[in-house]
Amino acid sequence: MADNDSPKAELASLRAEVDEIDQQIILLLGVRFRCTDLIGELKQAHGMDLVDAKRESQQVARIRRLAEEAGVPPALAETILREVIDTVVDHHTRLRERPYS
Repeated sequence: MADNDSPKAELASLRAEVDEIDQQIILLLGVRFRCTDLIGELKQAHGMDLVDAKRESQQVARIRRLAEEAGVPPALAETILREVIDTVVDHHTRLRERPYS
């Protein structure tokens, strides 16, 4: 039975590692969103454009390159980045529509 326990223990260990990585990803996203909130406030305060298409395209290229280097499918990395960008832009749009207190 020891042979059967070993794969189960290894599976549990690997799953625990994946869970920890997922937690770290969420924590990092939280930090990223706090930073982009500050960017949105800065843009609003100074009447800056909401979207910087040039930066966005540079970021997509950068993320795809980083993904390739890390062994992550570039299309997946781009999809995630675009979802994050869309969420940030939506948040910044709502921030601009909010009346000043």
